[in-house]
Amino acid sequence: MHPQGRHIAVRFMTFSGFKARWRAFGGMGLSLRHGLQAPGLCFGKMLGSGAGNGFSIWPDWGTYAWFTVWERAEDAEAFFATDAMLTDLRGYATSEWGFTAQPIRAHGTWNGVQPFALNATLQPTPGARLAVLTRASIKRSQAWRFWWNVPSASRHVEKHPGLCFAKGVGEYPLVEQATLSVWNSAEELDAFAYQSRQHRPMVQKTRKHGWYSEEMFVRMEVLSMFGELPKFPQ
Repeated sequence: MHPQGRHIAVRFMTFSGFKARWRAFGGMGLSLRHGLQAPGLCFGKMLGSGAGNGFSIWPDWGTYAWFTVWERAEDAEAFFATDAMLTDLRGYATSEWGFTAQPIRAHGTWNGVQPFALNATLQPTPGARLAVLTRASIKRSQAWRFWWNVPSASRHVEKHPGLCFAKGVGEYPLVEQATLSVWNSAEELDAFAYQSRQHRPMVQKTRKHGWYSEEMFVRMEVLSMFGELPKFPQ
């Protein structure tokens, strides 16, 4: 484990049937109103998701995610084992999986917060699996332009070498968006980030049109996996 930074814990739950999905949707509403609270929690969000791999204006009512940052790994373990809302939702869930990670590069803010306590960019352990969070608040005046361009940028993304999983998530439809992805290696992630025919034009358009009022990027080294990583397509 790297000596700098904090501990990241990510979980996904999926739900089938009206009752289970309604329960999860209610949990999302409570989280938006009251936030996540627990000893040792530096930052935490419960997130809904988009249909398919998440790059859609249509919601996926059956998939929710938790992105959390902690002072200590033990605090994260206690939260996911004992939190009352999570325990309740677990009784309705059809699957649960996730990962723990160490931040190695981060910039930007989420609701004005930068919770990762990184003093410098770190190098991942050779051969380690990586995860990435990209998150943005989309300017309401630019939302139509952003979503017009998303389908072409996300088409066939699951076929990119080294990509194990990707899901679009967010707090509010259309204007608060994030993507969580897991990669087999830093080399394959870099090939996508800097060479992909789908990704590079989207970055260029973002800079040209100024789509975002706030954004954050986090690259993480995956330390452990929980549950079974889903297969493409979702």
